[in-house]
Amino acid sequence: MSIRPWRRCVAVFSLAVGLALAVACSGPRSGASVTGGVSGCAAVLPLARRAVHDEGTLTLVRHISRADADTVSRKLGVTPTSSLRPPSAPSRPLHRPVQSSWPKACLVVYHGNYPAGTIAGASPPAVAGHYALIVLRVRHPSIVRILVTDTPPASLKL
Repeated sequence: MSIRPWRRCVAVFSLAVGLALAVACSGPRSGASVTGGVSGCAAVLPLARRAVHDEGTLTLVRHISRADADTVSRKLGVTPTSSLRPPSAPSRPLHRPVQSSWPKACLVVYHGNYPAGTIAGASPPAVAGHYALIVLRVRHPSIVRILVTDTPPASLKL
């Protein structure tokens, strides 16, 4: 008779452990992960790879703000563009709050050999280098700017 209560205790304990594991594994996530900064940029990686003609090694992928992108451009001697929207884009009504025209963007850096003129749209176009820094728009993926340099800014921490 003492065997049955012991089995019952083991069964209850096993069920409790199983439920605890199920709850722990299926709970909401905080969003923090090793790839959290990269996963949002995954959609633009093929576009960046095509921009460098499948040449070079992917060195860095991260989100970038407009201020950071402009700072990197200035450090490389390029004057950043003032707006991403074409001049013919309709203006916003005055009663709506003004929002920044800078979309969510990613910086993708490739290391390779990039002779002058091999990357279309690079700024400045006549510069050769070993690093291609590509700023891409995440939503509706497109290239915002491409910079070619031999020595990337130290702030990128490559």
